[in-house]
Amino acid sequence: MKFGSIARIGFAALFLIVASCSTPPPPAAPVAVAPETQVAPPEVPKFVDMVTNEALPLSIKTFYPNGDPSGTVISTYTERGQLLTQETTNANGTVVETRAGKAKGDLWRITTTNAQTGELLSFEDCTYSPEGDLLVQTTLSPKEIPLSSNEYTFQYGKKVQWVTKLGATLAVQSKATYLYDDGGKNTRVDVYDAGNNLLTTFESQYDAQGHMITRKGVDAKENLVEQVNFTWKGDQKIKEETLKPLLRTLEFTYGDSSGAPTGINTTVRGRLVERQVRTYMWVKYTHLVPNKEKL
Repeated sequence: MKFGSIARIGFAALFLIVASCSTPPPPAAPVAVAPETQVAPPEVPKFVDMVTNEALPLSIKTFYPNGDPSGTVISTYTERGQLLTQETTNANGTVVETRAGKAKGDLWRITTTNAQTGELLSFEDCTYSPEGDLLVQTTLSPKEIPLSSNEYTFQYGKKVQWVTKLGATLAVQSKATYLYDDGGKNTRVDVYDAGNNLLTTFESQYDAQGHMITRKGVDAKENLVEQVNFTWKGDQKIKEETLKPLLRTLEFTYGDSSGAPTGINTTVRGRLVERQVRTYMWVKYTHLVPNKEKL
């Protein structure tokens, strides 16, 4: 073997020895993976807005059974539904009474005047909640002596109590309490006298669509004092029949899809006594109510 070959073999062996004894390279650092961002579910609000709409009559034209006009009431309102002006005319078209509303401090005062003589007839002071609910309605004489008062209590936009008062001292005359089902429909009204003795209970029943179909009232001895049946076509009430205390029927017609009747015919014991034609403006009210999804 030649020296050159031996040298080459020795160099190769030395290279292998060095390579096998050298420090191996460090392992590659792991690639950091960012954890998946956890998106918190949106918080369910405890309260939500409940929007209701109320139809306020702009004009009410009444007619006798033979079709002759018997009178008209023309009204205007603020955006919150407070009465601004009202004119009542008789069958001849003569204005016989006017009412005018304006702010008086924290109150809304309505002044009623005899349009023929200019005589001041009465005042009506109204107090409203920030949401627009009528809380107190007090009628006063021209000398501003209280004559009567209606006081209302609301909870989440639903009337839960109505207290009536009379006289200069506004002594309590009666109280009504209102109960509702889980869907917000009024199912019961209990009426008490000034001594908190139960006078009358009114109970209402509804169909599957939530329309009131009957209302019955009984006194403290369970004697029937009122019964009213309601007939619906879709979401429009077309008939209201009072069977007790007297036989009276209201029939409603609709000129548009707004939900408020534009025509009302009243019959008593089967005989037409009055016909009305109405127009309206709508007022929207918003109340904060508990969110059912949070319950």
